[in-house]
Amino acid sequence: MKFPELRQAIKTEAARLGFSHLGIAPPTQAPHYQAYRLWIEKGHHAEMAYLAREDSLKKRGDPRELLEDCQAIICLAMPYYPPQTDDNLAPPGKGRVSSYAITRDYHHVIRDKLAKLERFIQNQAGQDVHTNAYVDTGPILEKSYANLAGLGAIGKNTCLIIPGEGSCFFLAEILTNLELPVDAPFTYDLCKSCQRCIEACPTGCILADRTIDAERCISYLTIENKGIIPDDLKEQLGDWVFGCDVCQMVCPHNALSPANHIQLGTPILTEWIDLVELFEDDSLYIEKYQHTPLSRAKRNGLLRNAAVVLGNQRCPSALPVLQAVRDREKDQAVRDACDWAVRRIRQDTDNRQLNDKNLS
Repeated sequence: MKFPELRQAIKTEAARLGFSHLGIAPPTQAPHYQAYRLWIEKGHHAEMAYLAREDSLKKRGDPRELLEDCQAIICLAMPYYPPQTDDNLAPPGKGRVSSYAITRDYHHVIRDKLAKLERFIQNQAGQDVHTNAYVDTGPILEKSYANLAGLGAIGKNTCLIIPGEGSCFFLAEILTNLELPVDAPFTYDLCKSCQRCIEACPTGCILADRTIDAERCISYLTIENKGIIPDDLKEQLGDWVFGCDVCQMVCPHNALSPANHIQLGTPILTEWIDLVELFEDDSLYIEKYQHTPLSRAKRNGLLRNAAVVLGNQRCPSALPVLQAVRDREKDQAVRDACDWAVRRIRQDTDNRQLNDKNLS
């Protein structure tokens, strides 16, 4: 099979597997690699030290560090459920979950599909084929290569925006030694003078150079950060117990996105989860969340986040369980969050009682 025909066959099979978009990039240095290195030098990767390792930087700078004879990078996008609820406050005792996390863990789903696509490519190529596939966790600048492959533009919030369809997509890549024809890069700026994501971000983590200060990003604070959340940022978490969708919720490109056929299966969770039951039922984490992206935060991370949300909501019904967990918990970050929440709820209760007394 000739390479142009093979490319079309790969695209057809990828669509059958649920990948809505496919583009092919050359194995050159990613367009945003130098900006990435500068971002690391500024320390905006926070405590994610693995991003700054020299071997990791080397791999992100040269695809042939990932596949020695790489000739092309097949870039893929798969849609996920966009946020279903607006930005109204959660009911007391409930926490908001980022919309991408409500189904079975996308890493597992997409890895299986990538393996099938790799086998398809090997069967169709009629020659010795080498491949290496990644979804989210590999040392490759996914959005930069997707941009180079013509899929879309990187927005001010650092999400890849696919024109006419928005940014609610998972990205994946297959590096191959096949000399497949490459696509033209996407060069149009889809953000222009728009500032909606910058203005809406609760913590102000979206920087002027189109990068993120991870140390202030709610997604980082509730997922990747394993330690204590600073008090001044606790308040900014609002109702977010896992991840954050604010910058995508306000993006005009997502308002116009069509309904996509979602390949990740039926949602396991709703976008609101019960926070108090997280503390009351130790088995709930394993039964309900271990097969979803929420497992990334681990149980202690979810408990810490849940305590912060309950403190932000000044939820008095949660006070007994927060006090109990604070007094028995060994994890410092969970204990700190529970103590902070208890103080917030008590202060709010005292203020209400004082106001009622003054009114009477």
